Amino acid sequence: MIQIVDKSECCGCNACGDVCTHEAITFQTDIEGFWYPRVDIDKCINCGLCERTCPQLHIGALKKNDFEYPVCFAAIHKNIEVRFGSTTGGLFSALAEQMYREGGYVGGAIYNKDFSVSHFISNNPADLALLRQSKYSQSQTCGIYKEVKRLLMAGEKVLICGTPCQMAALRRFLNKDYENLIIVDFICKSITSPKFYAKYLDYWERKVGSQLVSFKFKDKELGWRSLVKRFDFKNGKTMYSRAQDNDLYSMAYHGNIVSRPSCYFCQFKGFPRMSDITIADFWGVEKYAYLKDIDDNAGTSAVMCNSSKGLAFYKQL
Repeated sequence: MIQIVDKSECCGCNACGDVCTHEAITFQTDIEGFWYPRVDIDKCINCGLCERTCPQLHIGALKKNDFEYPVCFAAIHKNIEVRFGSTTGGLFSALAEQMYREGGYVGGAIYNKDFSVSHFISNNPADLALLRQSKYSQSQTCGIYKEVKRLLMAGEKVLICGTPCQMAALRRFLNKDYENLIIVDFICKSITSPKFYAKYLDYWERKVGSQLVSFKFKDKELGWRSLVKRFDFKNGKTMYSRAQDNDLYSMAYHGNIVSRPSCYFCQFKGFPRMSDITIADFWGVEKYAYLKDIDDNAGTSAVMCNSSKGLAFYKQL
């Protein structure tokens, strides 16, 4: 059974909980705010499904793809409103829109009412506004693996985006490739503690004296490179906080002091990628003169197509 002795060996993907048919695995949060699996030995039958699904234990089998090194692109969404509503160049939205056009489902991270983060999937294009934007806190994925498998087995097309460890966990959970599935991950610096994230937002509510109604990382009113966080409050006030102005979240995040223990020993980075498509901020795009037409400080995406299926899907955009 899953027994976490060294916390650096658990990425918190929650796949072991989804695969347990006896509901013997629950998740408990530690003092740092990260969840870890706990096994109810009275329910566990020692079937081994949890260990066979854990991506941390099977990185060698997972670390493969069609291309050893990806086919790469720089790109922006043609709709400037979509770009301004996105964290980077709007490429997740473009991928999602294509899947909606094909009648499929799109999954990713959304904010809950209390600004905690969880994974969500639907075939309603109106939900794209919820899925858009990076959330920068570990997303709760309990149930999402089972739902993706149910949809795939029903013949539905699915595009889902998550951290590299979450998407590796999905591959391991499914235990086979599906032609009707596109897996998207992103270049991930680390997973931030949901507890720290909640405390940071609470700090701003106390500072302003009002309830937070909207929050956005990398707001682009002052440009993509400014790394501005925007806070909108119930009392009508709007506040901004920049990384260069000693923003508390930025100092902790970029100082590597609020990351999940497994992130310091990440097994899911590098090549070959385990997703079909990887998206990211194209930091450094200004170094390439031939890309100047898509570098206007409103966000430019780097896109890496890691499989033949991913490349074919991207070329439809």
